[in-house]
Amino acid sequence: MGRLVYSVIGSLDGYVDDTEGGFAWAMPDEEVHAYVNDLMRPIGTHLYGRRLYAVMAGWQTLGTSPEESAVTRDFGELWRGADKVVYSTTLDEVSTPRTRAGAQLRPGRGARAGRRVRP
Repeated sequence: MGRLVYSVIGSLDGYVDDTEGGFAWAMPDEEVHAYVNDLMRPIGTHLYGRRLYAVMAGWQTLGTSPEESAVTRDFGELWRGADKVVYSTTLDEVSTPRTRAGAQLRPGRGARAGRRVRP
């Protein structure tokens, strides 16, 4: 069976976004971003809710320019290379490759994600 890794960026008071709904306060510096990239490297499938998926879908084009930093390009490649499952009751379709809409998660019921097969 695969392993589930839960990762979140949040403030000490438990919030992910600021009072205007943004999260620019959480932008990592190059060293932290490289560390996050290394944590992401072995992950084969990302599980998202609708709102986080909408934010992360920007990585379909972010990190593709040679003018961007190496760590940003690395993150973009990792994100585009992973499979993604979006759990939502309101999202009808997804807009990025390697992405599928998953079933609604319900309390008390197990959710299964595909296990990464290593070559």
